[in-house]
Amino acid sequence: MLHGLAFRILLMLVPRFIPRAFKYTVLIRRLIFDSRVNIIVRSLVPLALVYAIVPFDMDRVPYIGRFDDAIIMGLAVFLTIKLSPQDVKNEHLGIDPLPKRPEDDNPSSVVDGSSRNVDEDE
Repeated sequence: MLHGLAFRILLMLVPRFIPRAFKYTVLIRRLIFDSRVNIIVRSLVPLALVYAIVPFDMDRVPYIGRFDDAIIMGLAVFLTIKLSPQDVKNEHLGIDPLPKRPEDDNPSSVVDGSSRNVDEDE
């Protein structure tokens, strides 16, 4: 009964995660080929793929040996996304950059003015 319930829950949640997984797969591919990202960060995912293909694994370590390829790949993807510059990630995800000046948010709330320097001797 528990396996049937877990399978139903999995079928219910999969449609929510497939578009997100596809979006992040495209993001990773774009970050790997973007020259604005550090070369070390760009090389994490390809090196993790090489590690997954190479037949030498950590099979002697209990419990971790079975999942070491997935753990290394997950860490590589996580670190690639976290260590890439935020503006590059936003550009590849299609997110508009946030305005940094208050007059960009609401130009009608900005008051024009002038200033002058006053010496204390006067």
